[in-house]
Amino acid sequence: MTKQNITDSSALSRVSPGLQINENSNGGSRVIIRNLYATGEALVGIYYDDVPLSGTGGVSNDAGATQPSLRLFDVERAEVLRGPQGTLYGASSMGGTLRIIFNKPKLDHYEGAIDGQLNTSAESNGSLGRQINGMVNVPIINDVLGVRAVGYYDRSAGYIDNSLLGLRNMNANKSYGGRVTARLKPADNITLDLMAVYQNRKGVGTSWNYTEYQLTGKKYDQPLLMQQPQEDRMKLFSGTLNWDMDFATLTVAASYTDRLLQYKFDYTPYFSKWQSVNHTGGLVAPYTGAGSAIPGYAAFVSDCLGGAVVGTTCDAAGYQQLVNGYGNSTTYQPQSNKTSTEEVRLADDRNAFKWTVGFYHSYRKNYTESILSPADPVTGIQLYPVGYPAGNVYTVGVDTVGLDRTIDDRLEQVAGFAEGTWDITSKLSVTGGIRYFNYKKRTTSAVIIPSYIAGNTRQAPLTTGGNEHGTLLKFSANYKFNRDVMFYASATQGYRPGGVNQTLGLPSYAAIYNSDSVWNYEAGLKTAWFDRKVVLNVDAFRMDWTNMQVSASFNNAFGFITNSSSPARIQGIEFDTAFYPVDRLSLKVSGSYIDAKLKGDQSLPNGITPCPVPYDGSTGCATIAAGKSGDPIPYSPKWTLQTSADYSTPISDDLEIIYHGDLSYRSSALTTYNLPLYATKYPNGPAGTPGGAALYTLPGFATVGLRVGLEKDQGLWGVYLFANNLFNTIGLTSLTNGTASATQLGWRYNGNVIKPNYVVSTAPRVVGVQFMAKFR
Repeated sequence: MTKQNITDSSALSRVSPGLQINENSNGGSRVIIRNLYATGEALVGIYYDDVPLSGTGGVSNDAGATQPSLRLFDVERAEVLRGPQGTLYGASSMGGTLRIIFNKPKLDHYEGAIDGQLNTSAESNGSLGRQINGMVNVPIINDVLGVRAVGYYDRSAGYIDNSLLGLRNMNANKSYGGRVTARLKPADNITLDLMAVYQNRKGVGTSWNYTEYQLTGKKYDQPLLMQQPQEDRMKLFSGTLNWDMDFATLTVAASYTDRLLQYKFDYTPYFSKWQSVNHTGGLVAPYTGAGSAIPGYAAFVSDCLGGAVVGTTCDAAGYQQLVNGYGNSTTYQPQSNKTSTEEVRLADDRNAFKWTVGFYHSYRKNYTESILSPADPVTGIQLYPVGYPAGNVYTVGVDTVGLDRTIDDRLEQVAGFAEGTWDITSKLSVTGGIRYFNYKKRTTSAVIIPSYIAGNTRQAPLTTGGNEHGTLLKFSANYKFNRDVMFYASATQGYRPGGVNQTLGLPSYAAIYNSDSVWNYEAGLKTAWFDRKVVLNVDAFRMDWTNMQVSASFNNAFGFITNSSSPARIQGIEFDTAFYPVDRLSLKVSGSYIDAKLKGDQSLPNGITPCPVPYDGSTGCATIAAGKSGDPIPYSPKWTLQTSADYSTPISDDLEIIYHGDLSYRSSALTTYNLPLYATKYPNGPAGTPGGAALYTLPGFATVGLRVGLEKDQGLWGVYLFANNLFNTIGLTSLTNGTASATQLGWRYNGNVIKPNYVVSTAPRVVGVQFMAKFR
């Protein structure tokens, strides 16, 4: 990872087949392994050592889209485990597990390291980014107690502009934090590891106007009427005890994580289309109809006559006055995630029969607040909490908040697991595992200020929930032909919890959705050849996915989750190779071919009416790209490829020049099911840009990285030049068809207002200089 300048988890997809890490424009990332993609709880488990990390659910329960970024300085290794990890790891994962194993304190010597860089982006207009990482290890009591501290500061150059507000390099993100680990070894057979981690990142949403780029060549512009700042802060505390009890090793692990993700995003178009006054400079046409025809009119009149709304008349004119007061509507959404975990394992691997038994418990509290209020028309900064109402009375002309609601979402999971491996012979081993799980979901929501237009009313705290239990199984066998060739086969099961929707206006009978699960069948070879000068690993797998959770949106604006009426099948081949043909040269190639498709037709739950396509402003309906049998699963590139080359040239006894190059490729992928329907309904892109299938296709792309440097004593110190995304490739990881979106702001082009397409993409080319030194 050091040689390839991989400093955070987002870059791991450059080296692991079948792994995608897609940045979310509102903060956090979605991790995808083997094209297992869906909204809801995370499909890939993420760990710091033995501590599972979680995203925040938000209003749409999509915790899988907000998984935290992981810092990769002073780590022992990163593990990317493909396929379900259901019977050993604490929190069961359906698609795979990503573990970051930190270097532990050394108890017998001092050491330290520093790593810094200056860089600039191809689109940052010459501004500089800087990054510094540091580590120090101190043995407090020789061979008994040691402490290791790591700190970092990262300020990126930024490359996103806002031409409407006159802002440049808005996403010059600032990240800082660190971790402290302590190891106590009171006896030869007892080790206690303690860890505290703090991470903080401040930035902005990174989506940008792709249509503007297509028509004018201007890249990375976010022409919105408001700013979209973000903050992602995480605190983590953990302790792990390992006690070798002769007959087995006891492991006891506990952790507490406190994460706050808060961001703001633009909802102006959805609400301003009902305003008779123009707050948007003509980007949204003013409403000219009757106030009584605005959605939510009856609920407004009821609240107004009941005294909950004052300062206006309880009729169509009064409702129009209320709606006009919302201004350019910006959503502020702070989300907190407080999770505690406890795990106990007893394991022995010293005999022909190796076994593990354990118990796991976690309790997660997600708290989300959604506040809709105007933004300052000059600065684009949200006016919160200015004009916030007091008590239970909303005063029109004084109060301007268009929505205030809270969601208290709690998930408790318990599990017991056991796994055993029997070495039948020196060559043949078989493994079996079982896991019993039980989860309970309880969600309490309240609407303090209703959004009449969105179809909801005032609501006192209301609790709904559900629970499930079941078992997961694992079977595997491996055969070692010799020390260099091993064949293995496995059948493993994984699941993730269901939940409770809290979507504005959604019928109550659609509130609950169930867990989904997969069976993964896999066979592979792990081999080494020519005295390990060639290493080749290859596998083939099939995943059968049932009751899969899929996303839809109510009134074409508010996301919810339902269970698919169709199963899916994902099958493919993965490989990774390493070649060491001559001294000081290493070549690595890995990749995957994965085909992910539905095995039947999808549909909405009974009683929910589909919205028309194209959407015509109808209310009380749901939008879902209901897939047909054989449809590819969205965000599923069939091909991925990763290659790298490393070489060094000695120039003295202890100095050498090192060279590194890497290439990462992913093929095209769709963003929707049922492409023929949407390509037909939207045959034209905005202002003559490509329409049809292009509006729902992420083109394939490749990125190239280079690094060259001077090193002393194989990394005692070094100075390097590097370039990431050397050819400045625009690799799209998300694409939104603006014409089909009820929340996308218009954009003025050649005197006309059009609905542009927005994307999230890979960062542009970054070049820089890096220095590194180690002390011992």
